[in-house]
Formats: sequence, structure tokens, C-alpha cells
Amino acid sequence: MPIDDRDYIRGEHPANCSCAACTTSRLERMREEARERYDSDGRRQGGSPPGEPGDGGRRQGVPRQGAHAANWLKALLLVTALSGVGLVVNRFVGSLIPFWLLLGVSVFYCIERWLSYYTWKHKPAGRIYRLMLNLSLLSLLGLLIWSGVMLFSQRFMQSPLAGSLVFVFEFAVFIWLCRVVSRNSWRQPSMKLTLFSAILLLLVFSFAGVEPLTTYKDGLVDSISTYFINANQLDTTPASSDTTPSDTTPAPSDTTPSSSDEINSHTGEYRDYYLGLAKTTGAYLSGNGCYDDEGEFIVLINNKYAINPSYSQLLSFLRQDNADQFPYISTVSVPGFYYGSAESHVNLDRIQDIIDGTAQPGNPHVCADFAERLHNNAELAGIRCAYVSVDLAGTSGHACNAFQTTDRGLIYIDCTGISESYGPDNNDRVVDIVVGRQYNPEYLFPSGGWYIPSGTMGVVTDCQVIWDGRWRG
Repeated sequence: MPIDDRDYIRGEHPANCSCAACTTSRLERMREEARERYDSDGRRQGGSPPGEPGDGGRRQGVPRQGAHAANWLKALLLVTALSGVGLVVNRFVGSLIPFWLLLGVSVFYCIERWLSYYTWKHKPAGRIYRLMLNLSLLSLLGLLIWSGVMLFSQRFMQSPLAGSLVFVFEFAVFIWLCRVVSRNSWRQPSMKLTLFSAILLLLVFSFAGVEPLTTYKDGLVDSISTYFINANQLDTTPASSDTTPSDTTPAPSDTTPSSSDEINSHTGEYRDYYLGLAKTTGAYLSGNGCYDDEGEFIVLINNKYAINPSYSQLLSFLRQDNADQFPYISTVSVPGFYYGSAESHVNLDRIQDIIDGTAQPGNPHVCADFAERLHNNAELAGIRCAYVSVDLAGTSGHACNAFQTTDRGLIYIDCTGISESYGPDNNDRVVDIVVGRQYNPEYLFPSGGWYIPSGTMGVVTDCQVIWDGRWRG
């Protein structure tokens, strides 16, 4: 620009003047405009987050003195008020979904409105906040899908009107939360990373035996397997050219067993009996395959009409039962891996033959096998019996049985055989199981001077009594 156009004599400078004085003045005006873009609570009205490019590297909008306490007080009051409203709504709709939705909305709104200063001042807090937003959005999406399915099947809430209103509110919260996540898209971690990590962790936990993820995984795989099996069976069934109803009725000479003549694989029921698998917290118990020679799970055969015996009836049964007569054989069991549900790996044909008396279970080797055999022998004889899993300090655990007698209460019986060739004629033992005390059984029918087995087995740290077991439950 020619120097004649700059009238320095009159003190007038053009708008695009680049002298030192004009440049300094222009920077001051830009700083003042930047300060005005933040409100007094430290929340930026628009543009990039504080400290990001476009802000000149300066963090503006720091709350004034005394504003910290006021912001926290307002946030606390809003969260408390909306949570109370959610509890009131719960009284009318009979569900805690509105309470959790209002609680989440109030927390995120307070952070966005009054407490965002802390999320960009402290980077770990900002990352945790973004992770909470991502997980909340994914959880709300799952809730929205589930609510929609339940609503259209008329099983959502007690009233269709209440269910519809809650579903609409869920959808509105989902849209609002999407906008909140979008405004915080500059934070880490991203939604893709969170989704991938969540799926990976769910898969690891489900295959590691963590409940209830393992149960959900087993149920899903079993349902898929059943679907394809049924589809293959339908495809291989020859079509009939005659569509008369009489042709669909089985002939009297047809020897195919009906559903009542075989074990129901879904319910485990068969005539007067029903099956169950021995399961403790998070894991199925296994033995040496005395009854289940495929999956080697502990299969409990339960009698629908079994009764609690008197103490004298229990002694009479134990005298004639031979589960204790087999020798104990130390066996190292290696944990196995399987896909689908545990029940799908049980050899039901063999279990049915054992119930019918056309086959015999294998000889017991370890304590789990002895307890399994005594339980099933008692139930087949009409006596109610429980399978007991005992944790002992310093050992891998132990198994025995329990009977609820009508006159002496709960009696624990240990029928595990002995490895030596000498001992009493009957190895059934009675034991008092108390957590924190020694597991020290005594022979129930002492003979030949045998009263107490040599030495204690350890201190009881836990005891779980399993009466019927679980079958796809």
C-alpha cells in the first residue's frame, strides 16, 4: 500500500494496517471476543473445546470464585429431584427403568451444563466421562431394542399405555444422548474402540465361565444348534404325495418311541424322574464319567416322589447300598472345554438305560463319583438325597451327600471308598460339616475295631448342598 494512503499525520490508520500498534490492538479485541464466548460457569457456547486449536492455546471460562460450590449444589439438587421423580413414576408403572433413565439424564446434563470445566481440565476425568457416555449409549440402545420387542409382544409393563410412554421416553433420551456424545466426539476413547473392547470382554468372560454370561452364551449356542438340527431333519423328511389326514397317523405296528418314552432333552424329564447337573457358583462339577461317559458331568437322577426318610430308614438303606464298597482310585482330572450347553453333551441314552435297569453306571473312582452314585441310588429307591460339595483348606475339595431325616434333621453321609484292601465291612461315614471346623468323619457301622478314619481331611472353608441340580436353568 502506498505510503500516501496512510495518513499518519491525522492519526488515521486503514483497517488492514499491520503496524505494531494496530496489531496489538487487534489482538486485544480478539481476546475480549474469545472471553465473551464463554459463560461465567466455564461452558463454551460454541466452537472447539478449551485448549484445542482455534482457542489460541488459552483456557478461558474458568469459573469465578464461589462458582464451584454453586455449580455442585445445583447439580446435586437436580440429580436428587429427578431421581425422586423416577421413584414416584416407578410406583405407577411398576418398573425401575424411568428411575435409571432420569438419574442418567440428570448426571450427564449437570456435567455438560455446570461441571464440564473439570472434564477438560483433567484429562483422565474427561476420558472416563467419554467412556461413561459410550457405555451408556450402547446400554440404552440394547434397552431400546428389548423394550420394543417386549412392547409389541404386549409383555412390557403392566399397562400398554404406560409401556408406550416409557418406550417413547427411552427413544427421546437416546436421541438426546446421541447429541451429547456427538458434542464430545473430540474426546477419547472413541465409540468404535469402546464397542470393540466391550464385545471382546464379553466373549472372554462368557468362555471363561463368568456367570451369567456363560449361561447366556450356552443358551444362544444351543438354540442355534437346535435350529439347524431341526432344519436338517425337516429337509431330510420324505414328502408324502398323499395328503389324507389318515396317513399322518402312526400305524399300531410303529415302534418309534413317543416323547414320554425317552428323556426330554430340554426339560430333563423322563417318566417319574427328572435330571439335573451338579453346579456350584460359576462351574459345573465333573467326575470320572460313571453316569455320563461323554461330558463326564455329575448327573443327578431325581425322583418326583422321593421322600425324606427317618433316621432308621436311612440306616437301613445305607446297610444294603453298595456304593461304599468300591475302592477309591486317585485320578487326576483335566478341565475340559466344550461348546454349547453342558446338557447337550450328556449321553441321555445311557442315562435312560440306567434308569430302566438295562445298564449299570461305571465304577466310582473319586469322591465326586461316590457322592453321585449314592445320590442316584437313593433317589431310585425313593429316598430324597442331596449332593454336597465341600471346600477344604489346602485341598482341591471333596464331595459327600446329605439326607433331611424326619426325626434327626440334616445328616451328612460320606460313602467314599478306601484305597487300602483292609478296613471295616461298611465304609459309610457320618460327618458334621461346619465352616471353620475340621472335616473328621466317623464310621457309621464300625466293625473290627474301626471307628474313625486315620487323620482329618482339613478345615471346611465352604459347603454347598445341591438337592436337585440344574437342567438348562
